[in-house]
Amino acid sequence: MLHKESAGHQTAVKIVTEAEKEKLENVVLKSLTREKTVTAKIFRTAYKVAKGNQSFNNFEMEIDLQEMNGIDMGRILHSTNACINIVNHISTEMRQKLVKEVVNSKSKMSLMIDESTTLSGKSTLIVYLRSCIEGTEMKEPVNLFLDLVELQSVTANGIFTALLDCLKYYGMGEEYLKNYLVSVTCDGASVMLGCRSGVKKLLTDKFPSVIFWHCANHRLELSVADTVKDVSGVNRFKSFLDKLYVIYHASPRNSRELHSCAKLLEVELLKIGRVLSTRWVSSSFRAVFAVWNNYAALVNHFEEAMTDPTRSNNEKCTYEGLKKKIASTEFVMDLGLMCDALQELSELSLDLQQRNMNLYKANQKIKSLVQVFVERRENPGPYYRSATAAAEHLIFNEIVLHNRNCKNDPPIDANVFYEKLSESIAKRLLSNEDVELAQWTSILDQSHWTDNMNNQLTFGEAEIEKLCSRLQLNAREIIHGFRDYLTERTYSERILPLIHALNTISISSSECERGFSQMNLIITPTRASLMTKTVSALLFIRMVGPPLTYFDPTKYVDSWLLRGKHSALNSQSKKRNRDDLSDENMRKLWKLF
Repeated sequence: MLHKESAGHQTAVKIVTEAEKEKLENVVLKSLTREKTVTAKIFRTAYKVAKGNQSFNNFEMEIDLQEMNGIDMGRILHSTNACINIVNHISTEMRQKLVKEVVNSKSKMSLMIDESTTLSGKSTLIVYLRSCIEGTEMKEPVNLFLDLVELQSVTANGIFTALLDCLKYYGMGEEYLKNYLVSVTCDGASVMLGCRSGVKKLLTDKFPSVIFWHCANHRLELSVADTVKDVSGVNRFKSFLDKLYVIYHASPRNSRELHSCAKLLEVELLKIGRVLSTRWVSSSFRAVFAVWNNYAALVNHFEEAMTDPTRSNNEKCTYEGLKKKIASTEFVMDLGLMCDALQELSELSLDLQQRNMNLYKANQKIKSLVQVFVERRENPGPYYRSATAAAEHLIFNEIVLHNRNCKNDPPIDANVFYEKLSESIAKRLLSNEDVELAQWTSILDQSHWTDNMNNQLTFGEAEIEKLCSRLQLNAREIIHGFRDYLTERTYSERILPLIHALNTISISSSECERGFSQMNLIITPTRASLMTKTVSALLFIRMVGPPLTYFDPTKYVDSWLLRGKHSALNSQSKKRNRDDLSDENMRKLWKLF
């Protein structure tokens, strides 16, 4: 008894107790470490399925493969539903982290929105965020997919409410938007741009300083559509090429026969599509250019079809009429004219879709194209010159031509065509408000400066003040930064907020179109029942998430476990049923293999 109460014994007992406690803590720590490690393998596998746009049904097969290769994949979280839940969790955590960085950096940001219907018939709003996030060493703004929102109503009020609710969910409330939202870009749908009750009206009433931008690419399409309506002959040319599209895309026989008449058909002919329709002009140029390159093959096929005894008299008459039309000097000259014009329009359309395109550069390119079309009236393009020479010699690509001289179907008047086209582009793409903004930003272009700018430090102050007022920036700070820019010819830290804010204005909503293209790859006829939330998660991981080799699942496993979710080693949950439901005879047969 005396020994048990002695100081030496008490010290020994304390040492043993602490050793056992430390041993127990080590065991728990090792167990927790293994739990996280195995669960991380599951998360990495789910991320790979999402990033590679694999079906969720492949997840179980991926787990089985890794287990067969000797990897410990735990006992649960192996089901399709587990994969969906993990993907949604990772996507939500990533988006919240992204928006938190944008909000905390107090960087100016812009939005790109568009509405579309999915394959499953759901109306959705796609939302993109454009910003240059401070603290990440970004030098230019980037376009980031934010969310795909299912719309309960496709009215302007329904879209407006859904947009604000989406932004609020990610931590961008009305107060934040008033201070940091620069612009919203969308297509030309009336529900978006309606002056009385469109989304533009609702948004500008709540946020007066926001620039609501009509996508430049859609405006370009509208300007081309205006020209089609106004210029005689363009619509007939369009109808003829649409007929070619129907003939060779609706009939496999016609397509096969045409393939035998051309050398480069397998590359070019499938590009003959509808022209000057709702598709972008780059598609129209590819279609017209395919006809130009395969002109001889088309004529030869028409001639063969005219004398084909297996065809009906109606078909023979159709091909005879097509041959007369396409082999006329008028058609060849129209074809050359459209090739020249659509090539220029296509190149502008592709330029406007560039992710780094800003307001000033877009305005300069539009003005340049208008000038080109004005000069084309005196200086024809290369395709039109070739077509004119062919019409004079009555031969084009070794095909003999003839003059139709039809009063009801005259060739397109090149002068009128280019005049209407330049006027329509200037009217649609260079509206007063947009031109004003572009003029203010032009003072940042050093090509507009004189040689002795050191003696003109007040140059551009008025424009800078207007820009700062519109973009809600500190005018005095930016003016001092602009003076540094005038003398040093390089951007200082004080002017960078203005540069970044201007560059966040998205000229085109083409990024939304890219998002819908990715959505159509995800929602296939066999995956049409996916929930919109899941599709949004997949889109974010595919377009914003890091590559698989850069993905670190540790932080997402931690947040998963902190939310009370089970780990892959949980022993209280039901294990996946691996019983093979195949026929017993088939299992016996497989033993042969």
